[in-house]
Amino acid sequence: MLGRKKAGKKTTRGRQPGAFCQELDVQPEQLGALCEAPETQTGPDDPQPEAVTRELTEAKAVTRQLAKKVMAPQSPAGSRSGIEVGTSSVIGSRKSQQDAVFGYEANGWAIGIVCDGMGGLCGGEIASRVALKSLADAWFTQRDVADIPGFLRREAISADEKVYLQEAPDGRRLEAGTTMVAVIVRQGELYWLSVGDSKLYFIRGQELLSLNIEHNYRLELNTMLRQGKITAQEYAAEEYRAEALTSYVGMGDLSLMDISPRGYPLRDGDILLLASDGLYRSLSEEEILTTVRKNEKQMQQAADALTAAVAGRKKQDNTSVVLLRYGKERSNSSGRSAHLRR
Repeated sequence: MLGRKKAGKKTTRGRQPGAFCQELDVQPEQLGALCEAPETQTGPDDPQPEAVTRELTEAKAVTRQLAKKVMAPQSPAGSRSGIEVGTSSVIGSRKSQQDAVFGYEANGWAIGIVCDGMGGLCGGEIASRVALKSLADAWFTQRDVADIPGFLRREAISADEKVYLQEAPDGRRLEAGTTMVAVIVRQGELYWLSVGDSKLYFIRGQELLSLNIEHNYRLELNTMLRQGKITAQEYAAEEYRAEALTSYVGMGDLSLMDISPRGYPLRDGDILLLASDGLYRSLSEEEILTTVRKNEKQMQQAADALTAAVAGRKKQDNTSVVLLRYGKERSNSSGRSAHLRR
């Protein structure tokens, strides 16, 4: 059963409802200064919660690389920029499509969202669509917000509550959840939100970086092993459920999420890739980068190529992607495009 977290503890769960892991009395940890761990009770006048750094080698490497690679000079004053969007989604070998995908760009700004639902029957499908609609509707209603990280934090909590309160046909709580990864690009700067294990990749040249971490039980195991709370043998015994999620939209009282604390200036040609786990569990990062680069003439072509690369595989999960390329405005751009896939 999916439920609210108990005070002082985190509820961990697997990819199927009802699959629980051990409840751990540990604090949320995040990806260094790039992310924040908001508390739901924080009021508008309260100081922002501090980010807590998870000292994982891969996380620290990403932080160092981003400090060098993403903090690039903005486009010269008066220059025009455009964003090209492509989306694609395949059902795989599953009986239903529980991913929801949205991409939209207009006049130099863009939003992209991928939600990967989890739940029996149609629960995951409902959860992903409710969460996506909640965030997208809020953005189009409040698009001129001054504080985008604050907006993403508030709307993640709002989406969590909406999904948590969804009811099944018999009136009982639906007990479904969804991951969420979202980006907003405005005035040449990138902002993002991540809950769960969907991925956000940043591509510049021939380098691909993962900007977020997976909120799963493996992070807890790594922390406990490093702190000496468990032995290597105990780690190995628990590893079979390492992919169980420790945070997802719909769990209630959401507090663990990755949010960029400020905008990061983009360079001409930078590419953002949002993906459900069906992609990165089937393709290596090298294969993902190669596929995007081979089809980079158009982002829609690249998005379709990514999902085509996993289509037809046995036991293939739903796979969905959103690609956004930032750069000088192209002459064939209409200035506005929208992509919604279910």
